[in-house]
Amino acid sequence: MATAAAKTRRRSKLHEEHEEHVNHERWLITYADMITLLMVLFIVLYSISQVDLAKFRRLKEGVAGGFGGPAAAGALSGGAGPLQGGGGVFDSGLHGTQAVTSAQAAQAALADAQARAAGARRQRSVLQGAQQEIQRSLDQEGLGDTVRFRLEPRGLVVTIVSDKVLFNPGEADLQPEGREVVDKVAAAIGRLPNKLSVEGHTDNTPISGRYPSNWELSTARATTVLRELIEGHGLSPARLQAAGYADERPVATNDTADGRAANRRVELVVLADVAAALNDIASGSDPPVGEVNPAPGPGIGPGTTPTTEGA
Repeated sequence: MATAAAKTRRRSKLHEEHEEHVNHERWLITYADMITLLMVLFIVLYSISQVDLAKFRRLKEGVAGGFGGPAAAGALSGGAGPLQGGGGVFDSGLHGTQAVTSAQAAQAALADAQARAAGARRQRSVLQGAQQEIQRSLDQEGLGDTVRFRLEPRGLVVTIVSDKVLFNPGEADLQPEGREVVDKVAAAIGRLPNKLSVEGHTDNTPISGRYPSNWELSTARATTVLRELIEGHGLSPARLQAAGYADERPVATNDTADGRAANRRVELVVLADVAAALNDIASGSDPPVGEVNPAPGPGIGPGTTPTTEGA
């Protein structure tokens, strides 16, 4: 009996079922799926980085066949897909001819932008050369402190102090020293093909007498300088324009005597001409080039005495 019972117990142990082990490597499945999706993503990115419509069509067909047919293809083509009514990732209207035209237009726009940038750099060199020549000519005559320079997007601005240089306070008749300054400036800029703008400015002090307001005074001073450029130096009137701004464009505060003196000025603006610079580049001609020192801030030069009269 004991032997039979022992045999029964051994048989039960032999047929005992073991507990199922927990699988701690299930994360590998998720990881492998993620790596596969990343690989597909990079393949797609690489494919669309190449301007090849034939490859794109094959890609779209492959996506449509492997990920759910036309509904999946809609996400690429912009058709009836998961985002109904919205444009797809890629423009479905980008056909072969349109793609080529768009690429050509983009290349043409880029070439034009590069050419205009080169023209702007060349034009800047031309204006810097003119600035150096003007400054050198005035320095030789001891008039270097009568002008200030600044480069703006519109061109080179040559500022001439009006007090006791160009005009007497409240007047628009050129003084001998002012005429000499204009002559030196005109000699340098007269050889350039650029158009010129002559602009008169005053402070905000009201005036009385010959001119009813600073508007008339600033305009009269601008046209006086313009006539000197035409009659004294033979500049073509078609290149010139004149404007008077009264006290509307100050370069300094009108609350101080120095500020008002700085605002009483005439500016000769050599307008930038990128088209002319592009012609220079095409013809291979070299403009004057030179290093330009930073222009000082607006103000009057040493040796000039500010006045408080409206001008």
